[in-house]
Amino acid sequence: MTPSINADRLWQSILELARIGPTSEGGSCRLALSVEDKEARALLLDWCRPLNLHFEQDAIGNMFLSRKGRMDTAAAVAFGSHLDTVPTGGRFDGTVGVLAGLEVMRTLHDANITTGAPLELVNWTNEEGSRFRPAMMGSRVHAANMSLEAALAITDDEGTSVEAALHDSGQAGALVPSPRGWTCWLELHIEQGPVLEASGADIGIVTGTMHARYFQLMVTGEPSHVGPTTMDRRRDSLAAAAEIILAVERIALAAEPGGRASATWIENYPNARGNVANITRLHCDVRHEQAENAVAMEHELRGVLNAIGLRRGVNIAIDPYASFGPVAFDTRLADLLRDKASMRQLTTRDMIAAAGHDSVLMASLTPSAMLFIPSVGGITHNPREYSTKEQIARGAQILLDAVVELAR
Repeated sequence: MTPSINADRLWQSILELARIGPTSEGGSCRLALSVEDKEARALLLDWCRPLNLHFEQDAIGNMFLSRKGRMDTAAAVAFGSHLDTVPTGGRFDGTVGVLAGLEVMRTLHDANITTGAPLELVNWTNEEGSRFRPAMMGSRVHAANMSLEAALAITDDEGTSVEAALHDSGQAGALVPSPRGWTCWLELHIEQGPVLEASGADIGIVTGTMHARYFQLMVTGEPSHVGPTTMDRRRDSLAAAAEIILAVERIALAAEPGGRASATWIENYPNARGNVANITRLHCDVRHEQAENAVAMEHELRGVLNAIGLRRGVNIAIDPYASFGPVAFDTRLADLLRDKASMRQLTTRDMIAAAGHDSVLMASLTPSAMLFIPSVGGITHNPREYSTKEQIARGAQILLDAVVELAR
């Protein structure tokens, strides 16, 4: 058996990181490339210095922390996740994967164990996509799913570009983003759902992901005065958007249990009390475990948008700006994770990931796998997001056991 991780140290690291970007409700807000994200990254580097890890950073801000192996020219075993959060984030989403990876490095250092192959811990840039769209931006650029130039030009809602944010936060590294020749990739993550808790399983073995399709919509009507303009003459972009949002919900309800759809962001102009709105932008997505069903949901959405536009006299422009999945993760790595869990007398359950993760992009480059730990109450992207110290420790231990085996 490999050495045991230090559950208390891992838990305290999670709590200490949560002091950066705290919210009044007890959660975390560390938007990508913000002051808070920069501080979290600096703390991670401080923790890594006593371990003699080699640090490199690429031009999109991805962080790579390497530990030498006996065969230092061999391909590395890589693992990690992300430190950025959504505005109403909790303390565990993404953070658990990075800090469990740190605990892997710490445990091996404490035990004076040198693996055969090198190890690499990764913190990906802008996984959440809350400040800059699309999500998983750092891993997309790394995997050539998106060009560096296109990513750098993207702006947030305040007009700040990714390039400027990287410069201002000091996170633009010297490396050209590109695959690093890893032998495999592993990611530990909280489930972000209720399945593991309801089933009583200790570890989720993620066999694949849903197929998700993301859209930015711009509804254009006509500006007018709310008093003199009779209802039949109005071309109200906000009212049309309201109808779109409810239609998205209906599409989702009809697609359950395998499907989901959401409208989650809106921007309205002129957003003045005396004006009928004439420009409304909103985001929505559709996703399903079966790719063909996600495509059918998109087809239904486009039909609804066309009907609403014609009936209300507004133009609805559709920007299908991103997608992910479906991805099938490596079966041999999944088997290894099951075996390691069984050796620790932990129960497992095979699962499909409903959310996007950086592992989706890594699967195109190298054999990849994910393991989930339970989320209490299935709550996530919420200050009440929670996984227990014991649950996190179990996941980190399986990660360590698998890493040692793969790097032997």
